[in-house]
Amino acid sequence: MEFAIYGLLVAAGFLAGIINTIAGGGSFLTLPALMAFGLDPKMANGTNRVAVLFSSSAAVATFHRHGHLDRKLANRLTWPTMLGVPVGALSAVYLPPDAFEPVFGLIFLGMAIVLAKNPKRLAQSMKPTKNTASWIRPAFFLIGVYVGFIQAGMGILVLLAMSWTTGGDLVGSNAVKNWIAFLVTLTATVVFTIYGLVQWAPGLSMAAGNLIGGVVGAKLAIKKGNRMIFWFLIVVMIATGTKLIVSAFL
Repeated sequence: MEFAIYGLLVAAGFLAGIINTIAGGGSFLTLPALMAFGLDPKMANGTNRVAVLFSSSAAVATFHRHGHLDRKLANRLTWPTMLGVPVGALSAVYLPPDAFEPVFGLIFLGMAIVLAKNPKRLAQSMKPTKNTASWIRPAFFLIGVYVGFIQAGMGILVLLAMSWTTGGDLVGSNAVKNWIAFLVTLTATVVFTIYGLVQWAPGLSMAAGNLIGGVVGAKLAIKKGNRMIFWFLIVVMIATGTKLIVSAFL
């Protein structure tokens, strides 16, 4: 029985690794899987970071090997994000477990509305204006706070912010997104580990699936390009919105 449960964690990690690499929202698979394993929401939130760390590292290596990672842009966006991570992670540590579900619901309902209002924006290569470029630091700082708090849906937020502030194609943006995800997840994992909110056995089991999923997802993104990434985002957001509505009324 225990072997089967660990197998399910690996499978959930694999699917989440693909979803996180191409779009974001894979944690909507891994968080429930970890809670089904017996972890409370706080422990699941911390343990989930181990799996994301593996998928993002595998994705970054794949994007870099194929020449799609803009290191200069990645570093420019990473540092304001990193500043926000400890703020969010410490908030997650001190909030009671039963506060998580309604908070997640409100956050993701807002995200679903933003994307639904103008979905085609993500599929276009755009040049940022001087006004939007000035929002880069505060926007990515707030993303860092959010990522430190939960992680789920980070990729969608980063792609939205990049389309608004920096422009560029979705394949290149995905490479940068995964670079940011790796570094901020590493920071958050350290915080959660210090506070004893990481269970390593289920986390590493899920990470094995995430690692493979990260490579597969990166190769799919490179091969299929912007159109596939765009539709993947739409599907993820529809699924996210449905989950939020159900959670809000049950």
